[in-house]
Amino acid sequence: MHKNKGYMRSEILLTKGRRIFMIAEYLSGVSTLTLIIHLLDILLVWFLVYKLLSLLKGTRGMQLVKGILIVIGLKIFFNFIGFRTMTYIFEQAVTWGVLGIMIIFQPELRRALEYIGRVQLSNIFNINYKDVEKDSTEHIIKAVVDSSRHMARRRIGALIVLENNIGLDEYVESGITVNAEVTNELIINIFIPNTPLHDGAMIIDENKIRAASCVLPLSDNRSIASSYGTRHRAALGLSEVTDAIIIAVSEETGKISVCKNGILTSDFSTEDLTKFLEKNWKQQEKIIK
Repeated sequence: MHKNKGYMRSEILLTKGRRIFMIAEYLSGVSTLTLIIHLLDILLVWFLVYKLLSLLKGTRGMQLVKGILIVIGLKIFFNFIGFRTMTYIFEQAVTWGVLGIMIIFQPELRRALEYIGRVQLSNIFNINYKDVEKDSTEHIIKAVVDSSRHMARRRIGALIVLENNIGLDEYVESGITVNAEVTNELIINIFIPNTPLHDGAMIIDENKIRAASCVLPLSDNRSIASSYGTRHRAALGLSEVTDAIIIAVSEETGKISVCKNGILTSDFSTEDLTKFLEKNWKQQEKIIK
């Protein structure tokens, strides 16, 4: 009995030794450049998987990913214990599941492609820009911040969209055309309750209020707190499919929230809002330095 155990241990150690020797022999015949390429390949796959999971986080897609992993795990398990019929069923499920994934994941796939499309060459090659109309930008930011502070104090609900690089024409067409100069007073008057344009979003672009009472897409992100209503879900939904900055003023709490790139941040002070807009709003005409 002891001899058999000793023999089995020796066989295991011998097998491990052979594997280590094979790996060492393989690596000795591989150039440094090839190793670097393999390493970069692994890192790229890891990065893509990480980005995919980040896009799916908080959506129904994450639950589907868990379900797919369970199906694959069951297939491996049934194949290991020799259940041929169950293995065949799960193999078919995995094979035809690719088509099902494309159908079920359609919103998430669209969101991923839109995210890829939002990547700017300036972010890749670190191209610097400068604003041509800095004074106009500061004027608009001041008007937006002052009106947001006024409406927050008086619990007036508001939804203000600041366009960046991605056009918002389809959302502008859903509202009422304004094409007026951006002023503190006009923004407040538009969102006064029971006025014709107060319900919906205001879109600011090209130094003007382009439209009001615009309809925005609602987010299906389930991680958002239940205390947030339709206004905040609309703000988050638009930020998920464009690079716009959306400011939401809650009529229930009087708090100012900001959405950008699918992230909702609440309880902004006027100072924080000013700094955020100065840093992140880049919709003005730009030129390469």
